[in-house]
Amino acid sequence: MELRVFAAAEAGPSSPVRRTHPVNREVVPLNQVSLDAHSIDHDIALLVSDWLHSQPHSSLASTFDQEILGYGAAGKAKAEEIEEVERAILDGEWSAIETLISRPGLVRPQTQRAFMYMCYRQQFLEHVDNREFQKAFSHLQKRLKPLEHYQPFPYDFYNLCYLTSAGTVHDAPGLRDWGGPAPEREKLVGMWRDLVESSGSTREGMNDEEGRAIRAPRGRLLELFKQAAAWQVSNVRMKGKQPWTVRSLLHDFEIRSISNHLRLRVKGHTANIKCLAFIGGNERLAVSGSSDCTLRIFSTVTGHTRHILTGHTSRIWDCSVSQTGSSTDDQRLVASASGDGTVRVWSSTGDCLATLNEDCGDVYSVDWRPGTERQLVSGCYDRILRVWDVERRHEIRTFSGHTQSVLAVAFDPVGNLLASGSKDRHVRLWDAVGGVCTSTIPACLGEVTSVDFDSTGRYLLAGSKDNSNRLWDLRMQRHLYRYTGHQNTSKNLVRCSFAGPNDSFIISGSEDGKVYIWDRDQSVTSQDGTTPAMMTADTTSLGTLNTGASADTASPAYYPPRDSRQSSKPPGISGEINVKAHNTLQPLAADGASPSDISDTSFLLVDRGGGPPGTVFDIAWIGDGEMMSAGEDGTVMLWDTVQQDDQAD
Repeated sequence: MELRVFAAAEAGPSSPVRRTHPVNREVVPLNQVSLDAHSIDHDIALLVSDWLHSQPHSSLASTFDQEILGYGAAGKAKAEEIEEVERAILDGEWSAIETLISRPGLVRPQTQRAFMYMCYRQQFLEHVDNREFQKAFSHLQKRLKPLEHYQPFPYDFYNLCYLTSAGTVHDAPGLRDWGGPAPEREKLVGMWRDLVESSGSTREGMNDEEGRAIRAPRGRLLELFKQAAAWQVSNVRMKGKQPWTVRSLLHDFEIRSISNHLRLRVKGHTANIKCLAFIGGNERLAVSGSSDCTLRIFSTVTGHTRHILTGHTSRIWDCSVSQTGSSTDDQRLVASASGDGTVRVWSSTGDCLATLNEDCGDVYSVDWRPGTERQLVSGCYDRILRVWDVERRHEIRTFSGHTQSVLAVAFDPVGNLLASGSKDRHVRLWDAVGGVCTSTIPACLGEVTSVDFDSTGRYLLAGSKDNSNRLWDLRMQRHLYRYTGHQNTSKNLVRCSFAGPNDSFIISGSEDGKVYIWDRDQSVTSQDGTTPAMMTADTTSLGTLNTGASADTASPAYYPPRDSRQSSKPPGISGEINVKAHNTLQPLAADGASPSDISDTSFLLVDRGGGPPGTVFDIAWIGDGEMMSAGEDGTVMLWDTVQQDDQAD
C-alpha cells in the first residue's frame, strides 16, 4: 500500500478543502502527546475490525468481532462472566475469583495480578477484623507476598505486615479509613467494573447510548495512516516534489537525497580533525575530535561551539555517542579514544565523567554498546579489544586474536556482536557476551581502518588501505560489493559508513580531499521507478562529475579505478554536475529530472575545495539529506541538499 500526500495549496475550486478548525502550522513534538492507555487497545481493535470488514475476509471479520470485541453470542457470554466475578466478590468466594478473571478476553494478565492483590488484601483484612491472626499471617506469606510489587500505594504491604501484631485493622496508619467487610467489597466490585470497562469488555463499552454496537468510522484506519504520513512529511526538511508517496509507515519518511551543497564551515580546531559524531537534541549538536588534543561540541544549525572538552594529552583518534534516549535528547554521553592511552567519557554539557586508563599505547577506536550508557568497547595498539563498565571504571572482558593493532571496533545494533578491523588486514567477529571469536573475514589487501554495521545488523561495511570499501552479508557469509574510486593507502585512518534512508548510501572520506558517496546497491530504483544512473569521476577536472556507465567496466559489485572509467552518457541524461565548495549542485537536465533523481546515483564525489587537497578523515550522516565531513584542514564542513526550487530563488 502506498500513501500519496498532497499539499493543501494545490486544492483548487474544483477540489474544496474541508476545515472544521484553523490549521495549526506548528509541529507538535511526539513526546508532548500521550494516549489514553485505558481505551487505546479497544480503539485499535475497532480499527482492525473496520479494515477486515472492508476486505474480502468476512468470516475472519466475524470471528474477530466475536472473540476480540465480544459482539454477538460471545458478547452475552462475556457479560455473564463479568457478573459472575461480581457475585463471587460480594459473596467472599476468594478462591474462585482467580479462576474466573483469568478467562480469556476479560482483562490483561498484568491487570489480573494487580486485581488479585486487591482481592487477597481484602481477604487478609477480613481475617484480621475477625481476629483470625494465624490465618492472616499464613495468607500474607502465601498469597500477598508474591504479589507485593503490585501494591496500589507505597508502603501498603508494610502496613499489612504491621497488622499481624496489631489488635484491629484501624491500628495501621494507612488503613484507618477502612469501612468494614461489606462496604469494602462494594468498592472492590466498583474497581472490577472500572477495569473491565477500560479494557472494552463490558456491554456498555461495546454499545452506544441506543444499544447499537460501536463501530469505527468507515475508512478511519486509512485516514489515520494518511495523517501519520502527512506528519512525517511535514517533519522533514527535504520533501521532494508533490505529491509525496509514502511507501511504508514502518520507517520514518525520508527522501533519498545526496548532500551536495556546502552550507556551513565550522572552525576552531588548531590541527586536523580525526573523527566526528552526531549527538542530536534541539540544537542538533555534534562533536569533533582533533589532533590538538581537544574535542568540540557544536551546533550543526548555527556552527557555534558550545563546549570545548580538554583533558587528553595526545591526539583524539575516535569518538562515539551513546545511543540511549530519544532522537531529541541532548543528554547523551560522548566517549573519546586518544593517543595518550585513555578513553574519556563526557557529558554533552562538556563535563568529564570518567577516565578509563588502558596503558596499552594509542586507543584508535571506541564504540558504545547499544541500549546502555554503562558499557563501551575500545580497540588499542596492543592488539586487544576491551569492554568497559563505565560506572565502575572497570574492565569487564578482553578479546585477543589480532596479530597487530586494532584500528576499528563496532557493536551491532543489538549489542551481542562485535566487529573489529586491524592492521593485520583481517576483520574479526566476536560474541560480545561469551568473549570468543565467532568468525574471521578473509584478509583484505590493506590495513582495515573502519568497520560499520547497518541498522539491521545483517550487513557489515569495512574500509581498508587498498583504496576500497567492502560490503559483507553476515547471514549468508559472503562478500557482496567492493566500492572503489577514493584514496586510502597511507598512514591515515580514513573511515567509511552507511548513510541515507534505510542505509541506502555508502559514504567515505579520502586522501584526495573529497567525500565519496556510492549507491549501496545499484538495483535500488529511483522515486519514479527508473533504474538509477551510474555517476563516475572526470579525472581531468577537479570536483566535476560526468554521468555515464560502461557496460564493460562497471557493475554493482565492482566500481573500476578512475583511470579505467569512461565518460559516456546513457540515453536521456545530459549535462555536468559541479560539486565544489560554496557552489550548489546543478540538477540533471534530463526531461525535467528532479533532485531526487540525482540522489539515486551509484557514485558521486564532493570536492571540499579551497587550497591544496587534504585528507578527509571522517564523515557522518546527520539525516534529512545532511552530512558533515572533517579532515586535514581542521574544519568541519556541513553539507545539505539544495532542491531545484531553492536554486531558482
